[in-house]
Parts: sequence; C-alpha cells; structure tokens
Amino acid sequence: MTYIINGGTGVINEIEAANLEEAKAIADQGACYTQEDYWIEDKEGNELARRNWWGVAYDEDDEDEDPICFGSFGHYSDWTE
Repeated sequence: MTYIINGGTGVINEIEAANLEEAKAIADQGACYTQEDYWIEDKEGNELARRNWWGVAYDEDDEDEDPICFGSFGHYSDWTE
C-alpha cells in the first residue's frame, strides 16, 4: 500500500508499506529535528497517524511510551490515530 509521510516542512515522501504499522516504523527511521509535527496520509490525503512535536525536553512522568527525544530541545510524542 502507498503511504505519504509529511514532515510538516513541505517535504513529503511517498513510501510502500504492508500496513500502517510498517509505515510508522519507516517514518520513525527518518525522523529528524524539525520542530514540526509529522504525519502519515493515504493517497487521498486523509491523515492516518500523527506524531506531535513538543519543544521541551521529554519528562519521564509523561504518559508517552515511545517518544523520539532530542535532548533538551524537544521531542515527538507517541503516534496518535
């Protein structure tokens, strides 16, 4: 299936993945410090999942189970669907 990864910066990547979970894993491999949310869409432009950017260091007391952290500069929250 074709998915679109939108990094919130105007750059989009079209990928092939077996399912949404695989698409999320591919998106996470390319996650970088942009200070923007990133999300996955289907070919029709429907948003399927999103990681929100938080411009603060991750707090261990937060409920996120799988954040992507960039030290004190900020972090991406867990995927939401």
